[in-house]
Amino acid sequence: MGLKSLIPNPIKTALKNIIPISVIDQLEIITGERDVLTPPSRMIFIGDGDFKKVGELTVSHIQELVGLKASDRVLDVGSGIGRVAIPLTKHINPPGGYDGIEIVKEGVDWCNKEVNKRFPHFRFHHLNVYNKMYNPNGTMQGHELRFPFDASTFDLVILNSVFTHMLEADFERYLAEIARVLKPGARGYITMFLLNEESRKLNAAGKNKYDRRLTPFTEKTMVHLQDLPESMIAFDETYARESFAKAGLTIKDIKFGNWCGRSNTVDYQDLLYITKK
Repeated sequence: MGLKSLIPNPIKTALKNIIPISVIDQLEIITGERDVLTPPSRMIFIGDGDFKKVGELTVSHIQELVGLKASDRVLDVGSGIGRVAIPLTKHINPPGGYDGIEIVKEGVDWCNKEVNKRFPHFRFHHLNVYNKMYNPNGTMQGHELRFPFDASTFDLVILNSVFTHMLEADFERYLAEIARVLKPGARGYITMFLLNEESRKLNAAGKNKYDRRLTPFTEKTMVHLQDLPESMIAFDETYARESFAKAGLTIKDIKFGNWCGRSNTVDYQDLLYITKK
């Protein structure tokens, strides 16, 4: 019997009111509630589901859709608190490397403290970009952003549920920066919500998973919450394709997701395989 099962939940709740947070974080490790490469539950701000399982599933999707090489230079845009980075440590080795950029500073700080010290070729960078949902005190606008990397640096870019929280001007700027820092022929794995005839029809019928019905926000987008559009935003597929092409990026394949009520899909979001021309 593990220590975790010996501590009743009411006692654990009471302890959290009198014990410093740093001690509670260590107790989670001692009692087996998490390992050193899983962030404290209070710090996880991205997505639903089991932190480790979702991260491993994402990496398996990346492997299947775009491929992974140990020598890849990987850019993870929206690296969060390491959900994808941590399972990637099993696949990327020097001279390959990983750089994650994230707008939530607490996630970057934790990853540099726990992941970078164990895997020095995994680096994490904070960009103080404004986002009404995730970084309302950000000092930089997304459409003004420049990634802190030289041109033609990366073999692979990952954006896992990033464009799902981003408005049009920021979306177009990020695409331009992605194209700038990718090497010619580089690959990309991107998840987002695309509006096409099928998804619009399912949305109109109220088939959306988790009851997240979308309503028009602009001519090119629909959102779940009008007063907080960054919580869930979908882009018109024709507009998205044109935006990728304008940036010099080609969509090679799309695996449509079940977010709008489809069945027999690979995942919740639409998965895109892109390349740089």
